[in-house]
Amino acid sequence: MKLAFTFYLCLISFAPSAEPLAEDDFTEQRDQFKQAYTALTSGQKTKASELIKGLENYPLYPYFRYFNLSRRLHRRPIPEVREFLSAYDESLLAKRLRTEWLSHLNRTKKWAEFLRDYRPQSNTKLKCAQLDARIKTGAVEGVLGDTRALWLIGKSQPDECDPAFEYLKESELMNDQLVWQRLRLALSNNKPGLARFLSRSLTTPALKNSAAIWLAVHADPIRGLKDPYFKRDDILTREIVVHAIGRIAAKNIDSAEATWKEYATRYQFSDDESGGIQRVIAIAAAAKNHSKRITFLDRVPATSVDDAVEKYRIREAIEEHSWPELVRWTTSPPTGVIDILRWRYWHGRALQNVDRNDDADVIFRELAKHRDYYGFLSADQLGLDYQMNDHSIIPSEVEINDILSRPGVLRARELYRLDMSFKARQEWEHEVKHLTPRQLEVAAYIVHKWGWFDRAILALGKAKSYDDLEIRFPILHQDLVTRYAEKRGLDRSILYSIIRTESAFMTDARSPAGALGLMQVMPATGRETARHIGARLANTRTLLEPTKNIMIGSAYLKQMFERFGGSFSLATAAYNAGPHRVQKWLPKSRCVPADIWIDTIPFTETRQYVRRAAFHATLYQWRLSEKFQSLATRLTDASPRGTNQQC
Repeated sequence: MKLAFTFYLCLISFAPSAEPLAEDDFTEQRDQFKQAYTALTSGQKTKASELIKGLENYPLYPYFRYFNLSRRLHRRPIPEVREFLSAYDESLLAKRLRTEWLSHLNRTKKWAEFLRDYRPQSNTKLKCAQLDARIKTGAVEGVLGDTRALWLIGKSQPDECDPAFEYLKESELMNDQLVWQRLRLALSNNKPGLARFLSRSLTTPALKNSAAIWLAVHADPIRGLKDPYFKRDDILTREIVVHAIGRIAAKNIDSAEATWKEYATRYQFSDDESGGIQRVIAIAAAAKNHSKRITFLDRVPATSVDDAVEKYRIREAIEEHSWPELVRWTTSPPTGVIDILRWRYWHGRALQNVDRNDDADVIFRELAKHRDYYGFLSADQLGLDYQMNDHSIIPSEVEINDILSRPGVLRARELYRLDMSFKARQEWEHEVKHLTPRQLEVAAYIVHKWGWFDRAILALGKAKSYDDLEIRFPILHQDLVTRYAEKRGLDRSILYSIIRTESAFMTDARSPAGALGLMQVMPATGRETARHIGARLANTRTLLEPTKNIMIGSAYLKQMFERFGGSFSLATAAYNAGPHRVQKWLPKSRCVPADIWIDTIPFTETRQYVRRAAFHATLYQWRLSEKFQSLATRLTDASPRGTNQQC
């Protein structure tokens, strides 16, 4: 097999880059800004004031104005603040200052000014402060409806909401049904404390009793269901029973099934109620790897199937080789949000396994047209070439100028040029929220030319634009990648695939878990690996340096390949989730085909990671013109744990 279009690969991959986009020469202003900003943020106001002179037309001048306003907001006259908010409306800085300004006006009880300057906020405290200000100034039209929306949230709201909630409670809109709605939401959200607090507001004795019963059932569902209350059958009782069975299923599937069988004959459950219970039991059974999980998943009626059920159906059917069920489950399009190519691929694999090969081949042939992990697997099924479908983004001069005329883009560019990467990303991400998909494509083209490769990749992802492979799969740090690929005995495409999958080439990337740099090396792993290869790691911060990061990341990746017999899928899974987990995920007694093993990895993140890494490695083979290796040969079957069996 060979890659499609390889005859012009070299032209695409190694063509000279276009000239950088023309831009204003702000070299002197950049240096002056850097000095002034350093002086300002370190408290040298007089020096900063001198350095600021002459920068009024520099794109980052608003940062000086924002800083001066923000740090002494309580002393600034209202017109000065409003002038800034008007001059830079819709900008990141204006949004920040407005939030700070509204908080100040709320603290100082300047209600009229607060309402005049208020814009819709995501901050719940400010949303509630706005309702309070409307009440205090008599601008109450629509207040009750807006307050009701904040009331019907299944968690405690901040204290700032109390005045608005008191206003709601004193209105005709407040009644036991509204309290009950929130109580229901609280228990569904596992907030029994809030539900207990709400139950005290109920005035109807029957509802107060029902609330007490529901709280008892929430705490101990099996014991709670023994109450004489459940001898009756009505909507409210059935709702509590449904909740109870869900709570039981979270701990014991067999008990949940037995409880469901008992009450299914005693009560007249609606189709929605019955389907909801069966859905909850099925999902819990799949999550707990229950022996009857396929049966439970099969019982969920079509009207209650959602993306959670569909995802479990695919994973569990693959793992259990329940091919007839999978054929039935995937014959129709999915109802939930699910990868349609994955859905169709596994329908084809299920058809293969029930001896309907001709039907499977029709599906694989269609999927093979797609540049996708499942498209490549489908091409392998039929021995077809991979289709790269590479189409460059070619914006017009007008489109480029439209993006470059945006002040937020210019601020992001200048911050990026000044190596103020965190602030640059903040400006950029705020700006791209307002762009259309085509504008995002043009923006990606522009920042790629700037050398801001991670933002270009992410912008195209946001636009769902996947066909410009030069932008999406840049070839960076070539000397480092080549040196350490050769040193570790790995293909360059493999190292590039890990870098692309881990960080999208963001050199200062930091994960919530603490992983650092291009290959997202954990500090502890970095120290241990450095000792193993005899390298010096002065401190973990040096892992943000591309040289150190690739040196250590490639060494750790090589260790994973060696530990798992050269298996790409096992090694990349171990790189993401840790080798001890992967060891536990190996099959117990028989070889498992690679596509099945990957799609049944218990961790969603790792499943997706291995698929992306394999896909990215193929794309980088194409970009680098390396010797082609299909997924069918790259992704070897998983052998049983504790054996050296060749599958």
